[in-house]
Amino acid sequence: MKRSNNSHLPYATLSDKGIVRDHNEDCLAITAFAPASDLVPESLLLILCDGVGGHLGGETASRLAVDQITAEIEATDGSSPLVQLSNAIHSASELVWKTAQESPELRGMATTAACAWIFGKRLFIANVGDSRIYLIRKGRAHQISVDHTWLQDALDAGLITRADFKGHPNAHVIKRYVGSETPPDVDSRLMFGEHPEKNLQGMMLEAGDQLFLCSDGISDLVQEAEIVTLLKNPNLDTALEAMRLLVYQRGANDNLSMIVVNIPSGKAPVAGKIRFLRLALFALIILVASFFGIYLGWSALFGPR
Repeated sequence: MKRSNNSHLPYATLSDKGIVRDHNEDCLAITAFAPASDLVPESLLLILCDGVGGHLGGETASRLAVDQITAEIEATDGSSPLVQLSNAIHSASELVWKTAQESPELRGMATTAACAWIFGKRLFIANVGDSRIYLIRKGRAHQISVDHTWLQDALDAGLITRADFKGHPNAHVIKRYVGSETPPDVDSRLMFGEHPEKNLQGMMLEAGDQLFLCSDGISDLVQEAEIVTLLKNPNLDTALEAMRLLVYQRGANDNLSMIVVNIPSGKAPVAGKIRFLRLALFALIILVASFFGIYLGWSALFGPR
């Protein structure tokens, strides 16, 4: 994949250490790619990682994961997004694990990874851990990723209800993470709609949709309805800053990171317009050349001798 200086979709990001923590173990990145072929249009890769393992360890794990996933995806052709995302996360996990073994200060470091890859308006996601991916459509936030936590496993097994989540001692115990000794089971499910059991990977995003990625420093303190309300602000940077302030009002006891992407309505991407104008200009040149050729031929046959 070849990087592009321009994103075909508007986005904003914010990452902050919060009030209680003295450092930020979150890391995020957005990378725009130019079209790779007629079948692989321009794309946007979103990565958000929430590191664990102490001051040096968490920061190192999340940064290594973001950089490695980005590099692995850049080296692909974009033809098999789910396979390529999964391979990239496995590569990042191996790198984090090996790096942790080389230094006592880094032992036990790990990170979550939430990844979304948008081709044109077609969406693919992959995640490990409890950083979340939401799709906001028609005034409602849908969590389309799956948490890999002790609480989620207990909920799925019928041992607890969502009412038991708040204040639970295992609230932040994650069951899958990047940096494990064996490759993590990358979740390639996209859960959405009336039938969440269906995997909707590759679904088309609609005009007016928003994609929102966040660490648990946000999802623990902000309700889904509040996310929807705040992201109605057309200025995405202002919207994320308002969400940061809300989290601060509620204690901000963890790092907080966010990525939001808007799916515009109506207008074609700038790159698409440029390609159209180039084709139109080429067609005009061919047309003028054709008429000029006809004129010369007519003059040669019927002109004065």
